[in-house]
Amino acid sequence: MLRHIARLLALGCLLTVSMTPLRAQATPTASLWAAAASTDTLILDSGQLTLAPTASQAAAVYGSFARFGMFDSAPQQIAPANQVTVNWAATMPANAAVRLDLRGFNGERWSDWTLDVQAGQTVGFATIARQIQYRLVLLANDAAPVVDFVQLAPNMLAESEAISIMDAEPLAPTYHIRATRMGLVGDRTANGHIIQPNDWFVSLPSFRSLSSRGGGEYMARLSYKGTSIVVPVWEVGPWNIHDDYWNVEREKFSDLPVGMPQDHAAYFDGYNGGWAEKGRVRFPTAADVGDGAWTALGIPFNDEQEELDITFLWLGRDPGDNPAPMPVGSVTPEPAPVEELPAGTIQVDNQGEQFSRSDVKWYEFSCGKNRHSFWTFSTNDPAKAVNNARWTTPLEAGEYSVSVFVPYCPNGKSDTTSARYVVQHADGESLVVINQAEHAGNWAELGRYRFDGTGSVSLSDLADDSMKAIWFDSVRWTK
Repeated sequence: MLRHIARLLALGCLLTVSMTPLRAQATPTASLWAAAASTDTLILDSGQLTLAPTASQAAAVYGSFARFGMFDSAPQQIAPANQVTVNWAATMPANAAVRLDLRGFNGERWSDWTLDVQAGQTVGFATIARQIQYRLVLLANDAAPVVDFVQLAPNMLAESEAISIMDAEPLAPTYHIRATRMGLVGDRTANGHIIQPNDWFVSLPSFRSLSSRGGGEYMARLSYKGTSIVVPVWEVGPWNIHDDYWNVEREKFSDLPVGMPQDHAAYFDGYNGGWAEKGRVRFPTAADVGDGAWTALGIPFNDEQEELDITFLWLGRDPGDNPAPMPVGSVTPEPAPVEELPAGTIQVDNQGEQFSRSDVKWYEFSCGKNRHSFWTFSTNDPAKAVNNARWTTPLEAGEYSVSVFVPYCPNGKSDTTSARYVVQHADGESLVVINQAEHAGNWAELGRYRFDGTGSVSLSDLADDSMKAIWFDSVRWTK
């Protein structure tokens, strides 16, 4: 539960670069808050942030508060840093509460949220941060709290130092758990989402890995009897709210091994007398799964509980569909098996010598084929289309089916619906438009063509949409 705060606290939306002691800053103008304002919060003429009059009742996970608002700041680009000192201030009436959380983005994925950051606190990151973002949760029964300012001061590193402290990224861990179907259509989740029929999301028992409303910063792979899907984390629960059992350094229950949910230990082993944070555990469940995702896994809708495997994708590279679960207490997954290609198939990956790309602006992601892919932003303006890439391979003369792999990677961006692949073949070239959003995680067929010695496929950032993610992964020619 959030505790009531009866004093002024400090942390700001004005980014600073000094690590010298921070003093209270001038109240920011409304425009500094506006980049990511939600419908539940309101920016006053004074520039302060408070709850909107129309703010809805808080989700049950926050306690009995009549009004709730969540404000996610716009991510702030910084030079590489491994620590950030935080300052903020708020006016706190009776029966009100404010919490500030902070996280960092290392260029590939967000860290877990550091929860309930206090004024003057220095937050450290396990890897370097190249962007930082804060989240404010405002709660009230009567008069609303008012946040005066937020200030972030990163401890910046030289680029060489930043690179030297980064470890090789591991595979994301997978554990075998018991889960339940969410239900509760019409209820509000911890990030403000209203649960819909056939929803695709998962609830996990910690605020540390809660995605923004409608966001996909924290994604989990759910695998059940050969079916594997990826869903965002939009809710906190069901039995605990401080049990990030997937982390080695977990919030609570540090005497339990990593991968062992506290409610499982309570139910099966009598841990804590059989009690979790929300009461005596009547049935073990370390995740609640939205009804649509539950059905997509092939679990009967009326089956309220089932065993499945869960992979925490924000902790490392995606191991792919249906990864083998790790033993409780283990943090090192087995390496993924080498993919066997269909007979007569040549595959060119985006990391091989037969792949070339322009030297402009690219982003890399540790998922996709061979756990690596490139992406960039799409543009519908030909004058601004500067990113392009090509896959080329020698081929025996003959007819081939050509396909491209579109990775499913949780980078927090919407995928393009109009990637324009150009196939060069013996009879000329063919333009094929692929909806990457619909093919995410799968191969997309470009057609069958005749080749006389060389195969080539090219893709640029020119599309029918703008500022969507366009992905560059692997191409296959199958004779």
